Formats: sequence, C-alpha cells, structure tokens
Amino acid sequence: MNSNSIIITRHQRQFTTKLPPRQQQTQFSTSSASSNNNLQTLLQQLNTILLKPRTLPLPRYISPQQHTFTLSELLGHSSFILVAASYATDDFLQLRIMAVAGAGTMLFFTYFHPHGRVLWLPLKWNALFIAINSYRIGRVLWDRTMAEGMNEEMKRFREDHLYVLDLVDYWKLIRIAKEEVFEEGDLVLHQGSANPNIRVVIEGELEVLRDGTLTYILEEGNFISEAGLHAGLFLRGSIESCASIVVGRKFHPMNSGDNYDNKENDTHNNAKSHSSSSDKATHKNTVRTLRWDRTELIELLEHDKALRNALKAALSWDIVRKLKMQRHMLTEGRVQDPQAWTKKREDQGISRYASILQNMLRHPEDVNNMSEVLTKYRMIHHIDDRDHEKALAKCGWTEEEFRAGKKVVVRDEDDVLEDDFESNRWRRIKRFSSKLVRFVTT
Repeated sequence: MNSNSIIITRHQRQFTTKLPPRQQQTQFSTSSASSNNNLQTLLQQLNTILLKPRTLPLPRYISPQQHTFTLSELLGHSSFILVAASYATDDFLQLRIMAVAGAGTMLFFTYFHPHGRVLWLPLKWNALFIAINSYRIGRVLWDRTMAEGMNEEMKRFREDHLYVLDLVDYWKLIRIAKEEVFEEGDLVLHQGSANPNIRVVIEGELEVLRDGTLTYILEEGNFISEAGLHAGLFLRGSIESCASIVVGRKFHPMNSGDNYDNKENDTHNNAKSHSSSSDKATHKNTVRTLRWDRTELIELLEHDKALRNALKAALSWDIVRKLKMQRHMLTEGRVQDPQAWTKKREDQGISRYASILQNMLRHPEDVNNMSEVLTKYRMIHHIDDRDHEKALAKCGWTEEEFRAGKKVVVRDEDDVLEDDFESNRWRRIKRFSSKLVRFVTT
C-alpha cells in the first residue's frame, strides 16, 4: 500500500515536470493572470480607500455645513505644500527629498483622481522628476560619505586654513590633487620656467626668490601660482613662473644679528645658536604640498559654481595672510635692505601680471571675454596703465593690438613681392591648364 502510493507520487512528479509545451504555456498564463488579479485587487482596495468621501468633524459654531474630502485630495494638497516648502530651504539635500515626497504624493493623486480617470500626462512627468531627484540625492549622499571618510590630517587642514569650503567641496578638490614631498634644498619652481600647476602648502615653509632676493615666505595653507584665480581669471595651460621657489632652512629669529644691541647679547645668543644648530640637523625643513593640474582644476571650477565661489573666497583670505607675512619678515629681520626688497617685490608683481597676459594672449579670442576680470585684477594689485603697457611690451604686444584682440603682423616688402610673384605664377598655371582641358575635350 505504501509502496504503491510512493510509486504513484513519483509518476505524478514525473508527469508534472514533463508537461507538453501547450500545457506549460497554459500554466504560465494562469500564473500571470493570478498575479494580475492580485494587482487589480490591490488597486481596487486603494481606490476605495483613497476615494471614499469623509466628513470633516467641525463644530457647528465654526461651520454649520458639513465639509467632505477624500484622501486623494489630501495627497494632492500635500504635494503642493511640500513643493512650496522646498523653496524655503537652503539645504540641497532637504530640497531634493521634499521634491521627491511632493512628486510621490502627486503620483497617487493623478492615478487615483477624484473624477475617476487617471491623469497620465502629469503622472509620467512626476515619475521622471522622482527619478532625477532620486539620482541627485544618491550623488549627494555618496559625496558626503566619501568626504567623511577623509583622513583626519586633511580634515584638520581644512578646519585650520580652508574652513570657508564645505566639506564636500573640499573633498572634490582633494580628490584630484596629488601630494608632493620636498626636502631642504630642493627647487620647487625655477624663475622663468613654464608652470602648469597650482599648489598649496600643507606642511613646512618655502622661500620665494626674485633674482636671488627673498621676497615672500610661503607657510602652511598658502597657495602657490594661483595666477589671478582669486579675481576670476580662469587660465588654462602653463604660466611662466615669476620667481624661484626653494625649500630653505627653518628660520630661527635668534640667528638674526639685527635683533641684538650689545656684545653680551651676542655672546649669549651664540651659545643658543650652537644648540639650535644641532636641532636643525635633526629637524630639517620638510615641505609637503598638494598639486593640481591647472587645466583640470579650472574645468572642475567651471562645472561647480558653489566650489568656484568658495575657493575664490579662500584665495582672497590667502592673499591677506601673505601680506601679513611680509610685515613679519620685516619685524623678524629677514629683510636686510627694505628698499631693494620693495623694488624686487614690485618687479615680481609686474612679471606675474606679464605672465598672466602671456597666457591670455595665446588665445586672443578670450581677451575680450576676460577684460572685466582683468580690470578687477589690476585694481586689486594696483597695476596702473604704465605697468600694463610695460607688461604688454614684454609679451611683444601693443595697447592697440590688445584692445583689438589680435596681433598685427608687419610684412616685409620682399615677402609681399614674393607672394605677388607666386600668385601670378599660379594664375598662369590655371590659365594654361584650362586651355589644355579645352583642347583635349574638343
């Protein structure tokens, strides 16, 4: 009895697993029909719940009439309320979330409309808006997660020097930067060389030399070779360096002879200098920088407006810090001849401006587009007309050519005669060839 039942069940299993194709198709259609029935049942239940008239329980002293509503109508009103509230928030993520919630409630209102018809046109548009905003929400959450995952040193550097940048914007900068390490005595940039990079010092101290004279000191948080980026000059490619940048020794004020008045103080400080020399032997000036390719950074800034404005603000603060460092150089005794030092700084400023012009003049069509920004740069750095003409002359341009946006090429008389001779000879060749063609065809 049991063995027969086992045999029967085995035969049934074999039969059910080896159905003919027509019966398999019938079974699949049956399962799909059941799933469609379940979906229709769910939609019918939602339709009944959302379109059921409900009475608003208001006291008679407020309104003697009864006010009815449906949940579908409430969803429609809440959609517009959410969209209106999203305009009042400044946070990008909150705005996107509220927009998705508003479009989602509108989906229910357009599908379960009180008039009984599905409004397909707004439903499809709201579905598209939900997809777009959901993608942007995912991007924001991903960027914030990656920004929070930065190492603590980079976070501390932002809090100390680039706090005007949002954490996500700061991460976008760090993501495309490359770290460099220089030891004491290394040459970072040579005066007159082409420099396609922008750097920022994250550790150590650099010396800026104009014709061998110390003009600036770059410390942690200072930018290198920004070339008018703070004023909005988005220059691509290389820019000629107006000074040499080297890794010098760590400066110790006790080693400067300008701060001592008598021999006794000199003797006392000489003893300190011997002890400090041993410290300098063990603690050399190691410099670390972050380096960006100028063209890649400019493309990022043109794509991201918020990052562009924040970085311009950070660069403006950096200029203020550099100006304060110049005063510290005078008080610490790093400047031996203030008059010659001031002259070198002025020469360096004009040379920097000439390098900016040289980069712009490689693309004369962009000169007119950047004229307003260049005027702003001149006002910030006190570049008068005389310095402007001097810088143009260094680039081989005149003021008239710069205003016209094109270089006037003066041709020699021999070149003109040679071109006329070539054109005449070409006309004779064309004339002969046309006669030859007519002769062959006839």
